[in-house]
Amino acid sequence: MIAHEAFWYLMPLVVITAILQYNFPLFALPLWLVVFAVMYLFRTPKQVLSSDPLGLVCPVDSTVQSISKVMDPYLNRESIRIDFEMNLTDPYTLLSITEGKIMNFWMRRPDSNNQDRIRAIWIQTDEEDDTVMEVHPSRSGQVICYSAAGERVGQGKKCGFLPFGAKVVVYLPNECRVEVKEGQRVCAGKDIIARWPRS
Repeated sequence: MIAHEAFWYLMPLVVITAILQYNFPLFALPLWLVVFAVMYLFRTPKQVLSSDPLGLVCPVDSTVQSISKVMDPYLNRESIRIDFEMNLTDPYTLLSITEGKIMNFWMRRPDSNNQDRIRAIWIQTDEEDDTVMEVHPSRSGQVICYSAAGERVGQGKKCGFLPFGAKVVVYLPNECRVEVKEGQRVCAGKDIIARWPRS
């Protein structure tokens, strides 16, 4: 299945390629290959979601780049930071790592003076556990968000789209038990990256 976000990328390509196909068939062939490549990149494979209510699921298909103890710049607390790096060919869908309410939405890091395109959301569960997801668009510079402050999100539910991939950072409470390792490949919505301390 092709993500509906692909429309604005595919339509111009298809129109131009169709015109070339009609007038110069040989020149159209490379463009048809580009069309099929974009269709592949913007695919939305069927996801098998975890049913563990106390687990935090992976937000994107990616590789765990690093795991560290840091100060959360958004909630100003000691946290576990997990960095996920997407490949160009990974599905671009961003999923919520837990069920809860979006408490805040940031357009840049509070501790940064630059005007980068980082986006971050703070999700609080019904048990008042807090986590922050931070997105660094690495290729297109584009982040499409489908949720706003005050809305509820479900565990493993689509909350954004990251055309051509991104780096995603998750800040978790220090008490969480991490379930992944650096260098590990993880699947969005399926793999548990950590567990709440009460689990």
